[in-house]
Formats: sequence, structure tokens, C-alpha cells
Amino acid sequence: MRVRLATAVSAYPFYNFRYLKLLDEFARVFDVYCFAGSALGRRVRRAGFRLVHVYPFTVPRRIRYVVGPYVAQFFMNVIRADVVWLFDTATALAPNFLRSPAVLDVDDPKVVLPPDELAKQSRLSLVHEMRMLTDKRFRKIVVTTEMIRQKLVSLGVDKERIEVIPNGVDTELFKPSPLPDEPVVLYYGTFQPHRAQLLIKVVEKVASMRSDIRFLLVGDVPQPVATMLKKVAGDRVEMPGFVPHDELPKWIQKSRICILTQDRSLGGRLSFKLLEYMASGRPVVSTDVDESFPVRDSGAGIVTPIDADAMANAIIQLIDDDALAKQMAERGVNYAKQFDWRMMVDKYVNLIKQVAQT
Repeated sequence: MRVRLATAVSAYPFYNFRYLKLLDEFARVFDVYCFAGSALGRRVRRAGFRLVHVYPFTVPRRIRYVVGPYVAQFFMNVIRADVVWLFDTATALAPNFLRSPAVLDVDDPKVVLPPDELAKQSRLSLVHEMRMLTDKRFRKIVVTTEMIRQKLVSLGVDKERIEVIPNGVDTELFKPSPLPDEPVVLYYGTFQPHRAQLLIKVVEKVASMRSDIRFLLVGDVPQPVATMLKKVAGDRVEMPGFVPHDELPKWIQKSRICILTQDRSLGGRLSFKLLEYMASGRPVVSTDVDESFPVRDSGAGIVTPIDADAMANAIIQLIDDDALAKQMAERGVNYAKQFDWRMMVDKYVNLIKQVAQT
């Protein structure tokens, strides 16, 4: 008999790629019900799970986050879910009224942030997160790295309840291809200040040192950031905007080097982009932050200090040294294989089945 799995989010479509990817995969194995606080007012494609809007209309954000979760718990009890799967701690869905065993996926916890970043967080949100992490009604807590697991244990979370299931990379979609001759440097992802500020400086530095290197920057670039990038590098910067995830491989194939310009550590989560860069056979230049551990561990690129000059020099080194670039690319391909998405999904499916049987 198929496990009946229930989950809840503040609104659907949800923003997190890991959640959406797992939701689609779970729907192949379980009977999945997704309860959403409200719709976001646009048509969305969905796989074989049942999507139920708690409110069949768009409601204010505060209501979605505060009231919606408790309504969702009522529906979860009505359908008699075998397991409840909750994602992240941002939505205040503590399992106060749930009758089913629950699994909490903590993709990006705040409480493990470095002290300077922790000080920027709301005290109430940190208290709420710790309350959820220590709530025994969550049979299992899933994190993406051993680093996060160790930090949570040091904060008093029961180590027996924590499972490490990393983000995965679809190795059938992201495949290695030959490095092109054209010196193109690629970055994809968020352009929030913790990535964009250093990125602008790196682009400016490289552009001042070499006239032949181009930049391919994929994602929703805020206008002020786009203006600065054009100012420092002109038409050598290409910004195609948002690209659907399944179309990213063809953009990565245009690059010779991929970069991660993060200017601070954010707790040690496992970056999708680093695994996808490596699986695509691209050497990586990244900063020395916690999240760069895959590059450091695999030898698939150069990890530099958080400094524009250091990153620019590393980028030019890999552009010019073909043998080194190919050697690092091969290491990355081999390293990424251990994070094949299907292996990660199998681990998660087995965990859900285990919880359902207890």
C-alpha cells in the first residue's frame, strides 16, 4: 500500500528548487497532498500530486504564514496522512495538532549562521526555529551537509534525529562537455548583495586586466547591479535574465570557467550550482567560505580569499592554463557523481518509509 504523504507551504508555487524537485519525485512513489496557504495568481505546471489551496484566493502574507498552517494541519488530519513532510522553518507550522509522524527538512537554517550574520536575524525567528528543531514530534530532521548537522548538535538538537541528505545533481541533465576555446566566465544564481557586491568588483578587475574575457551572468539581475556591470565591462557582459533550470546546461557549456563570488559564510549549506558546475565539467573559482567545501574537497577549482584581485588572478590562471583547467574539470566530474540526484531521492524515500512504519 502506498504511503500517504502530506506537506504544506505558505503559497504555491513555492520558491525553493529543492522542495519542488523532491515534491515531483515523491509523487512518483507516494500519494502526495500539498496544502498551500494560497495561490500566487499565476498558472503553474504540477506533477502527479494533489494541490489543495487552504484559501482559494490570494491572501495577505501575514495570514498565509500565521493562520494558514493551522488550517493546513486540520486538512492533514482529515486525509489521515501516514507522514507529514515540512520544509524549512520559515513557515510557522509547528506540529501542534498533527496526529501523524512528521519529518522536517531544514535546507537553510538560520541558527547555524556565523555570529555576525546571526546578529542580523530577528530574535523571534531564531527562537521559533530552535523550538521546531527541538520538538520531539519531528521524528527526523533532514539537513544537506554534515557541517550543518554538527552545528545543530552543538546547539542541543538530538543527533539521532538528524539525517544528512545532500542536494543532488541530475547527472543525466548536467553532463561534461569539452572546454570551449573562447574565454567565457559564467555565474548563475541570486544577485543579492552577498554575491553581487564582490561579483561587480571581480568583473571590473578582470576586465581591466584582459580585453578578451567575456562574462555570462544568468539570473534575475536587479537594475542597479546590471547598470554597474555594464559600466565596468560594457558589452563583454551578457545577462540573459532568468533561465529555467532544465535549460541551464546549454548556458554552462558556453563557459570555460564558472565562479561563486560569495563574500561571507552562511552556515555551510550545499550549493546546487557548485555541483552542477562540476558535473558539467567546468573548473570553478570560488571564495573561501563554508559553502565552497565541495571545491576545496574535490580539487575541482581554486578557492581564493574573499578578495577581487585574488579571484581575478585565479580566473585568468585557469583561462591561460589549459592543462590545469582540464585536470580540475575532471576532478569535479568525478566528485559530482557521488551526489547523483537519484541516489539522494532513494535515501529520502527510504527515510519517509521508515518514519511511516514507526
